[in-house]
Amino acid sequence: MVAAQKEQFVDYQEAAIFGTPLIFTSFVDACKGHDPSYRAVKDNEELSDALNGKLDEYNENVASMELVLFQQAMEHITRICRIVDQPSGHSLLVGVGGSGKQSLSKLAAYILGQDIYRIVVSTNYNMGDLKTDIQTAFMKSGAQGLPLMFILTDGQIINDRFLMYINDILSTGYVPELFAQDELEAI
Repeated sequence: MVAAQKEQFVDYQEAAIFGTPLIFTSFVDACKGHDPSYRAVKDNEELSDALNGKLDEYNENVASMELVLFQQAMEHITRICRIVDQPSGHSLLVGVGGSGKQSLSKLAAYILGQDIYRIVVSTNYNMGDLKTDIQTAFMKSGAQGLPLMFILTDGQIINDRFLMYINDILSTGYVPELFAQDELEAI
């Protein structure tokens, strides 16, 4: 059976297909200056070179971010990139504070050429302010077509009702009554 399957694949390489970890990404070729193509990463060195190169660019062009790109961190970045690179791609990252979720997400956004949008929560921040911030994010990403990563941390959720909007964004990408009807027509 395996011999018959091998005949169907011209470039069949058993070690590449059954290797661990099996990492597919499209940004490795883009980091080398080629057109992005979704493919398996040849080896950890290829992935490490691409990610360290992008991290160096990020540190030079955006802000200094001291990251150690160990194996699991590199795998997480490829997962984040794969998810948010999809049309309407969004995710919820869960982990303890200080585990690097925000840093890896920022690097993934940089790799994919996305802007980062964050809210600033003050003591007077309320549901109306959150709604306005989400409207701004939706206008930038939807109406203006800018690739955007919206980062919200658990510390910024000062009211449990904020989770209604976040749930709507994560589950359907649609927030009911976010815009008034006349605003929608103008958009």
